[in-house]
Amino acid sequence: MENKKRILIVGAEKGLGLGLANEFFKRGYHVTGTCRKGDDDSKLEAVGKSDPDRLVVKNVDIVKMASVQELESSLRGQVFDIMFYNAGIYGPLHQSVLEVNDEEVAGLFLTNAIGPVRLAKRLEKYLEKEGGMIAFMTSHRASIAGNTEGAVELYSASKAALNSLSRSLYFHVQNAGRTMLNVHPGWVNTDMGTLNGTVPYEIELEESIVGVVNVVERHFGSGQQAYVDYTNKILPW
Repeated sequence: MENKKRILIVGAEKGLGLGLANEFFKRGYHVTGTCRKGDDDSKLEAVGKSDPDRLVVKNVDIVKMASVQELESSLRGQVFDIMFYNAGIYGPLHQSVLEVNDEEVAGLFLTNAIGPVRLAKRLEKYLEKEGGMIAFMTSHRASIAGNTEGAVELYSASKAALNSLSRSLYFHVQNAGRTMLNVHPGWVNTDMGTLNGTVPYEIELEESIVGVVNVVERHFGSGQQAYVDYTNKILPW
């Protein structure tokens, strides 16, 4: 039976985002997925092959305001039950505050923290008024309390900033009964997760995606904010 819920997935053309689009579509959702203009969206388009009316592809580059405004205008009149912000980058391989330059810092924090939350604020008017969910793909590396290694310091800081900004956003939307989810997908076998095959991964994409979607459905409608991993394990802020 068709699921009537509508989900927007930002950053859906590959990796985790594509996996999310495919899994939500298989579960009967109406899926709107985004990618940057000019990127290959053929795999995302293929997700909707069996029922094209339930898949829409949009373009947005979350670090460019003109692109954000264009997406915002194109969604006018639509209502989503869930908005999932997945776009993100690892940043410079060196991951050192001593080596990083201004351009790398700006790109990392705009993509991983400022861009997703800014877009979420701009599109919040298109979220279901009662009981909608905003979800962010974060990382266990975002946890300050859980940082016992001091590893990947730039990426960790950008995701910690995402968590902090999302926490502020939650207090603006909670009165409408909205739910907010910050979810760590695990260290997954994707190009980003393995740094193009140069580092080991922990889990396969399918296991992560099924877990993340299960967590989304479990928390939907709770009216709370949760920071969890793909198994629904609570992570320390």
